[in-house]
Amino acid sequence: MNLDERLIGRLRKALRLETPIIALYDTDPSAGFEPLVQAKGRACCFAYYQRWLKGETLVIERNGGSFQDPKNGCQGMHNAFGFGKGYPPWMAHFLTDGKDAPMGEGLKATPQLAQEFLDRAKAPTPAGDHILIGALRLEHWDKVRTVSFFVDADRLSALMTLAAYWSSDPDEIAAPFSSGCGLMWRELMGFDRDRPIIGCTDIAMRKYLPPEILCLSVSPARFEKMVNFPDDAFLNKEWWNELLKSREKSTVSRAAELEIT
Repeated sequence: MNLDERLIGRLRKALRLETPIIALYDTDPSAGFEPLVQAKGRACCFAYYQRWLKGETLVIERNGGSFQDPKNGCQGMHNAFGFGKGYPPWMAHFLTDGKDAPMGEGLKATPQLAQEFLDRAKAPTPAGDHILIGALRLEHWDKVRTVSFFVDADRLSALMTLAAYWSSDPDEIAAPFSSGCGLMWRELMGFDRDRPIIGCTDIAMRKYLPPEILCLSVSPARFEKMVNFPDDAFLNKEWWNELLKSREKSTVSRAAELEIT
């Protein structure tokens, strides 16, 4: 593992990133992840976003009930993380017209298109009965399955550029349709090669985030490459720093205007 806190700190400093880097762990909860918070009822995992920022680790336990009566968090999340028993027969209509379903979300033009998406959505296979989501802890690196950066548009553009730094493929970064939780692991594993994913684009979960926040999720291998960026990469160039400085100036100017008015 070519990874340590110094390298992570170097990347955080270049990005001027103040929020924690979030990891998804395929392991059981333990004292090393405390403080812990248990997913409850039908709550979306992103309802715990502010608690991740405070250093708490979300525990998602298998045996989450059913779509009609979830026990340990949203049942869609359980399916996306490989804990579910499959989608109910009305799920394609739930995503579209609502026919014989609890509601219709209108996310696809036809139920047939929605069903094609569901058929392609192959969930990962967890090692045990728990998935954890919380701040990156290097002492548990072997249990990390994905790493996610929750950032604004400026830092997202930088992270996309860095994640694709070692590739000539203009489509190196993917932005697939999926649930927010699906974009954190399932969709990232669904390609025939390692591809970073732009996430937090699920309309249903965005209410739990500040409006400017999106995320980029990457594999552990990709993250190791990213923190080892060379000294002559763009993050150390003046034009990247000029962008950050201009944002700081505009923030100060807006604050001054508000004081005047």
